[in-house]
Amino acid sequence: MNKTRNRLMYFGLGAILLYVVGDFVMRTYVDGPLEQKQARKAQLEKKIKERKKKLADAKDAAKKLIVLEKSSLPSDTEVARSLYRAWLLDLVEKSEFQTAHVDSGPATSRKGFYEALAFSVRGKGTLHQVVRFLFDFYHAGHLHKIQSLSLTPIGKSGGLDVIMTVEALVLPGSDRKSELSTTVSNRLNFPSMTDYGIIAQRNVFGAGGDSDASRQTYLTAVTRDDGEAEAWFTLRGQDKLLKLRQGGHFEVGYVSGTVIDILNDDVVFESVGERWLISVGEPLAEALALPPEF
Repeated sequence: MNKTRNRLMYFGLGAILLYVVGDFVMRTYVDGPLEQKQARKAQLEKKIKERKKKLADAKDAAKKLIVLEKSSLPSDTEVARSLYRAWLLDLVEKSEFQTAHVDSGPATSRKGFYEALAFSVRGKGTLHQVVRFLFDFYHAGHLHKIQSLSLTPIGKSGGLDVIMTVEALVLPGSDRKSELSTTVSNRLNFPSMTDYGIIAQRNVFGAGGDSDASRQTYLTAVTRDDGEAEAWFTLRGQDKLLKLRQGGHFEVGYVSGTVIDILNDDVVFESVGERWLISVGEPLAEALALPPEF
């Protein structure tokens, strides 16, 4: 009986020893190397994924660079400065700023990748004219941006002292030598200046009440004298009556323009390159912007 028990005990110990040895062999010579291979494989797959991402980012950057080069100023810095300054001057003239000045500063190299040209614009104008300038500026596809914009009211006339700084970039890869880009920007949400006309109708500098004279100026009548139509605008609170015929120019508050047509109960006037319609009984500031085809 004891011999049988001892044999069973030895058999059990042998089985346990065999299991331990087998487990050691599996871990050391099978599982260990396999886990190392799997870990190595995971590392390689991670590196491959990272390199693919870097390659994709580089390709995207190259595509973006091609787009930016199409918007860049000409590669010759002095030519770029002269052409862009002339473009800014044309823009302020189109916006009808008064006593406008456009100056340029020295070029600044940015880590050797591109050069930045600084410009300053100063003039006097109405809010309509500022909006016109900003629309045309952001509609252009140049590689540029307005870094600062200061608008200071001039008395109670509705005029503004306008000061802004502009930065434009020159990329060395630009293939244009003597002309600015003709691309059009897609930064604007709306395609027409008409869509932004309402901005100029707001009294952004008013405090504790509405001091914009254009909101207190109403088209009160359309009369005819010897067959020639005349529009009467009443400036409430000032006891003034403004009588205008076709071609007459006016500047009231933040709105300035020229009368284009006088109908039975409506007047069409042009302001900042756009046409506006006002009816008898309405304030000047709430004129309706007309589509380009009118």
